[in-house]
Amino acid sequence: MTSPALSVVVVAPNGMASIERTMRHLRSQSARCLMEIIVVAPSAEAIEVGVLGDDFAAVRVVAAGPIQRRGAAAARGIEASTARIVALLEDHSYPEPEWAAALISAHSGPWTAVGPAVENANPASVMSCVNFILAYVAFSGAVPAGERTALPWHNSAYKRDTLAPFGERLGELLEWEADLQDELRAGGHALYLEPAARTHHMNVTRMRASLQLAFQRGRMIGVRRARRQAWPRWRQGVQAAAFPIFPLLQLRHLAPQLRRIGLGAGRTLRIMPGLMLTLVVLAVGEAAGYLGGAGDAIAKMQDYELHRGKHA
Repeated sequence: MTSPALSVVVVAPNGMASIERTMRHLRSQSARCLMEIIVVAPSAEAIEVGVLGDDFAAVRVVAAGPIQRRGAAAARGIEASTARIVALLEDHSYPEPEWAAALISAHSGPWTAVGPAVENANPASVMSCVNFILAYVAFSGAVPAGERTALPWHNSAYKRDTLAPFGERLGELLEWEADLQDELRAGGHALYLEPAARTHHMNVTRMRASLQLAFQRGRMIGVRRARRQAWPRWRQGVQAAAFPIFPLLQLRHLAPQLRRIGLGAGRTLRIMPGLMLTLVVLAVGEAAGYLGGAGDAIAKMQDYELHRGKHA
């Protein structure tokens, strides 16, 4: 049996039903014979291993019990992996055929983590476009390869031995993956974007779910920004009071990216009301983060990550 060059961790909270489309894309990989597939599921019986395919270097199921936290489940998969490189792949992310080969090739460089380019898997929906822009526009389109300060969350590949020192903290860091990537960079590790590896991400489409998700993300953004800047409580209060200008600052930051991907005037006008409303809710969430902390924001975001089919 060929030793795997890449372990791919897929969390399947709803068993086979949640990963069928993703597995079709993994079976189409040109480097599938070099891939070890790790499926983290509630039970071994929830996954029909024979259906996953026999072209891979290895396939294994990690029984994790009821999955309530995606990061903790992904950490279980990483612990069970054996390849030098371990890639995280969401059950609503669909990689192109050269995705795995490109990740393996890029990891021959000095990079601790390599991320793919990301495209929108359901672009017909206005709110899908809004959510995609806020999360992935910096990694989409004709994006150049190169060192980055951040990579796509839940869909990037790491050298496995660099994750081991995090120990039991790894699951928590994978919930808000910016924390993991920040800690790696602080430790002298480099992150690299490889656009030859490309995946298509399915985004939340329902308005109510999108706004709820934006509010919780805003809370986390506020807490992280205050912590990073070491702001005292009074400074956080001042920042929170300035929340009405946050959407305009965000829009100014996004404008060059929207021009870069060639969204077009008609498409931009169509999504602008939803984008502005979401930015306002994001700003309110950020203010809430400054004033009251993150609270249960991570827990409330789990439903959107683990059960994407309900919201898209």
